[in-house]
Amino acid sequence: MNPDHFGLTPKELRKLRSLKNPHGIQKFLDAMPYHLADTGWSPRVVLRENTSHCFEGAMFAAAALRANGYPPLVIDLEAEHDTDHVVAVYRQHGHWGAIA
Repeated sequence: MNPDHFGLTPKELRKLRSLKNPHGIQKFLDAMPYHLADTGWSPRVVLRENTSHCFEGAMFAAAALRANGYPPLVIDLEAEHDTDHVVAVYRQHGHWGAIA
């Protein structure tokens, strides 16, 4: 398996790379239905099911960022009386951004 494919099929990798940049990744996630199931799907399953929750969306965003040349970080913001919020963080032109 090619290490540049990150364990994804060529078709899955093409889809992630078609998102091109953080804006495209965020737009793709925003158009995707949110679900509340107690799951921890991989980016591959998120693509197949076309739905995600916060954690899965952040993992998907991290995979898409990496596929497009942005080394991602993932941050889990723990909440006391609510669900956690998970974001994929990236750096571009010396500035930080996040996809959630």
